Amino acid sequence: MANRFRDITATILATALSASLVPTVAAASEVPEVGVPNALPGPGPYVFVTAEQPEITATVIADGLSNIYAIALLPDGDALLVERGQRVRLLRGATGDEPLLDEHPIEGVPNYGDTPGINPFDVLGIQDIEPGPDFAENGTVYLTYNRPVGFDETRGRIIASYVLAKARLSGLRLTDLTDLVVSEPEVGIGGSRVIVGKDGMLFASFGGLSEGDIESAQELDNIYGKVLRVRADGTIPQDNPFAGREGARAEIWTYGHRDPLGLAFDPRSGRLVASEHGPQGGDELNELLPGRNYGWPTSTYGTEYVGSSLPANPTLPDTMPPLQIWSPGIAPNGITFYTGSAFPGWENNLFVASARRGQINGTGALIRVVFNDHLQEMRQEVLLDPLHQRFKDVQQGPDGLLYAVTDEPYSSVIRIGPGAPLVVDEPAE
Repeated sequence: MANRFRDITATILATALSASLVPTVAAASEVPEVGVPNALPGPGPYVFVTAEQPEITATVIADGLSNIYAIALLPDGDALLVERGQRVRLLRGATGDEPLLDEHPIEGVPNYGDTPGINPFDVLGIQDIEPGPDFAENGTVYLTYNRPVGFDETRGRIIASYVLAKARLSGLRLTDLTDLVVSEPEVGIGGSRVIVGKDGMLFASFGGLSEGDIESAQELDNIYGKVLRVRADGTIPQDNPFAGREGARAEIWTYGHRDPLGLAFDPRSGRLVASEHGPQGGDELNELLPGRNYGWPTSTYGTEYVGSSLPANPTLPDTMPPLQIWSPGIAPNGITFYTGSAFPGWENNLFVASARRGQINGTGALIRVVFNDHLQEMRQEVLLDPLHQRFKDVQQGPDGLLYAVTDEPYSSVIRIGPGAPLVVDEPAE
């Protein structure tokens, strides 16, 4: 089986060498993009030998999409796929033997692709989508999107607002779209995520500003660089840490974040954790405790994209240190804890979709992290890195398998399942 893995890896590398590199947008535009070719040679299945699970298979079940940002598995085995800033697609029978990507995008999704003045650094339109706990009964979904509200003539950039909303999915149409939370209009807004707690509360993460007042992540009068907590109808729980404080947005749960692009609940303790992009070498996993300050931009383990000294004080007083950091950075995105039975050795492990490692394109992977009962890292494993894909989200399906999506101009949906049982050859007599 090891030979089979080596053969597959060699095929991937040989095929990729003939492909051209498609660069991604850097956080600092003056930094040149570098990387390795990332073309997939085919749909697979690709077989990998892994730790605590003898073999796994990775199979492309849908492709030809554009820059997938999120996947949401539905109770009936279908999946919603967010092509960031553009549309939502329905993958029928995603957990079945013959998944079928519906040719028509879902109507009623916020899409501002024809907005005048958009440049590559303006992030508009749909970001994330999450089915409600009662989705099977009423089709309720929660989503985040970026809505343009004006144009900054001086900087030549779109002015936009983050929005947390709810809607109802009826067939191939979103109806009853209702805004629940809207941010202050700004230039340089980015990504967001939404997750529903067991108590029905919504938690939504919004990145800090990439231009202008990056100190806004430390200020309580806005939702930039924050994680919010609201009820399903958008009203604010009275036990939110800043409810009733003058000058503060009462929706705020935590603050001082740079770019929190993954949210998940630990199945053992119910604790909410977030993956967060830092600057170079400063990516984090944080436990989100009410009212806490996570330090950005004054506290960080990262350095400047153009190079700088290591920070002398990565965690200042009155700020929360991360549960763990990644250095080199892994560009962490969507995350999920595994609770199924298909992978017996991976119960309660955290899976992190990684876009690239050490600022090198084509080095993305899934990162499997094993924690003890106190959410302290014991070990981690890098998975699927020979595929050279920019992974953006990973979720567990109702079948107990894992589903990952890639953020490429030609994006794929990859199903991850157990491989053939490990067979040990009998010694020759």
